[in-house]
Order: sequence, then C-alpha cells, then structure tokens
Amino acid sequence: MKSPKRHGGGVMNRLNLESGDMDKIREEFPITKEFIYFNHGGTGPISLSGVRAVDECINTYLHQAEFDIEEYFRRVDRARSMAAEFIGALPDEITFTHNTSEGIYIALINLPLKEDDEILVMEESFPAVRYVVNHNLPYCRKVYAPFSRRDPLDVVKENFNSRLKAVVVDFVQYLSGEMIEIKRLGDFLKERGIFFVVDAIQALGAVAFNIRDCHVDFLACGAGKWLFGPTGAGFLYVNKESVPLLKKRHVGWLGAQWRSFNDCQKAPPLYPDARMFELGSRNIIGISALSANMNLLLGYGLENVARRISMLKSELRKRFTARGCEILTPEAGFQSGILTVRPREDSRAVYERLKENKVIVSLRSGYLRFSPHFYNTVEEIEKIFEVI
Repeated sequence: MKSPKRHGGGVMNRLNLESGDMDKIREEFPITKEFIYFNHGGTGPISLSGVRAVDECINTYLHQAEFDIEEYFRRVDRARSMAAEFIGALPDEITFTHNTSEGIYIALINLPLKEDDEILVMEESFPAVRYVVNHNLPYCRKVYAPFSRRDPLDVVKENFNSRLKAVVVDFVQYLSGEMIEIKRLGDFLKERGIFFVVDAIQALGAVAFNIRDCHVDFLACGAGKWLFGPTGAGFLYVNKESVPLLKKRHVGWLGAQWRSFNDCQKAPPLYPDARMFELGSRNIIGISALSANMNLLLGYGLENVARRISMLKSELRKRFTARGCEILTPEAGFQSGILTVRPREDSRAVYERLKENKVIVSLRSGYLRFSPHFYNTVEEIEKIFEVI
C-alpha cells in the first residue's frame, strides 16, 4: 500500500540521505559515537540542533532573566509554523503541550459530551491514552475494542450506535508497530458527526503524513521519541472546523491575544482557535528545541526520512526472518518505524547481551522492539546480528 503523502519539501538545503554524506549526518547525533541506538520508539536522543536551541534559551535566562517580548513571540510563532508545516496544518491549528497525555486530555475535556454518551477507544492503546480516558470523563461510557490486524472501519461499524460521540486511537500501536489506516475511518466519522482523536507520538518523525489527506479533529504528539525531544514538549493539532463545537476548557491567560504585558488589567480576548488552550507559561526551552528538530527533519525531507527508516526496517525483517524468529509487526499495510520480534533465544537474555554491547533497543512484553531512525545504518544492523 502507498505511504501517506507528505505535505511538502523541507525548509533547508541539507545533505543527501542517499549519498555518501551519512558520516556528516551522524555528527548531528553524538549518541552514535557511544551506542548503536535503535530505540526511537522509546526515547529519541536530542540532536545538536536541538541542543543549540536549548543553549540559546539558557543563555538568555542566564544573562537577562527573560526574553524580550518580541523575541519570545517570534520563537513561539516560528515553532508553531514549523509544527504546522510538519503535518500540513495551519499555524492557528497548533497548540503547544507538555506531552501526548496533555494533548489527549485537552481534546477529550473539550468534547461536547453528555451523560451516557460513548467513547470508543483502541484496546491496544498506550497508557497515555487509557488513563486520560478512564479518569477524566466519569459521566461517559467507555468502550474498548481490539483493533489489531483488523480494518479500523470494521471495528467502528461493529460498535456504532446513536450514543457514540468520539473515537480515540493510536496512529501506530506502540508494541507491534502496526499503523492503522485513518483516512477511510476519518471520512466515516466526519459524515456522522463523531469526533476523531489520534495519538500520533509513534508516527510523527518516522512517517510522512499530511493531515489534509484525511479528517482528524485532534492529533496529539509529544516530542520525546521520533522528533528527538526533548521530553516535556509537544503539540496538539485542533481542526479549525471543530473549534466552534468545543466547550473551550483548559484555557488561561496565555491563551489570549497578548502582544504586550504593559497593562495586564486590559485583558485581550481568547484566541478563536487552538491557541486558546495554551493555559499559562510555555516551555519555551522545549518548544525551541522541538522546533529545531522538526526543522532538521523537514530539511532532509519527510518522505526521504520515512523511506530510509523503511529500508532499515526491511533489512532487520529480512535477517530476523532468515533466523526463524517470530515477527509481531505486520508486513502488509501502512508501515511505521517499529519492528518487534521474539528471537529464538530468551528475549531478556538477548536484550541484556545487546545492552552490554551498547546496542539499545526496548524489551516489551517478551519481545524486542527495534525502532531505527534515518541516521542509523546497515553497518549497525550487521553489528547487531553479530551480537545476537
């Protein structure tokens, strides 16, 4: 199947991923000097570009205590535009968060739900979704359904009734790496006035994706994985068409249209869009680093990044298949950056041996989860199998 289409080119004239420039590219990620790092589905290492952005902020706080107001808003606006370009959205459809959970929370508490309305949730979703759903909507009925290796549209149709008001899914399932097809599902939900909420943390940065190719009401993403961090930063896409229907909760003073703080008694109105949900002081350090990391990925081209990750994942699959290992990740369908396997030897023993040899992967539910990024190499894969 075709990959989701990318929204456009990068913003910088960067080195070619398919050329002999990989050594230069890898200099952006000093972790490569110490580790073979195949754990971006767990935590992504920050890039040097991200570090420089952090240093700029720290130096500002060190030497002048705060940003000039014009520079502060320039940074926020630049990062917002970067996040919008990354997914093909408009800047005013982006609100900054601290993590994926916060994004899911903002989405759910703003839905115009009534008592006994239903929310359908992917049973295999990450706890970041399940905890928010379970503990913040006491008046709604939560229905959990398995989506694994099924057409998501079939799952929704099986659970469809007049009380169903929202569907919440993980774009990429964190364990198996299975990526669901959301276009047909989004169209179905839009036609019936059902809100669509997507956790995209395991997709963005590994998958080329354009929000305009499908209908999504909310898409939440933390920075800490495929976007190279830092943790404590993220963003939420809020479809502009959905805003008039929302309750407008989780709003605060910095969700208003301030451009000066000279007279704080004259309170400007809230933004009439996603920006209203930025409750108070922003994590400007994290936002600046996230912006730099997204700029880096856009510069290489999101389709180029996704294509290289797919190549590395295919190389891993081929070698594990040749060794007779169980592979949990589906081969058919849309592809994420994750490959999850159970080796013929005890998984924990292999995990510990890899770790001792400075190969970093995840051990999850008795499986080894490999999640390479674009700067990883086939040579690293060869070294991994020497250890295995």
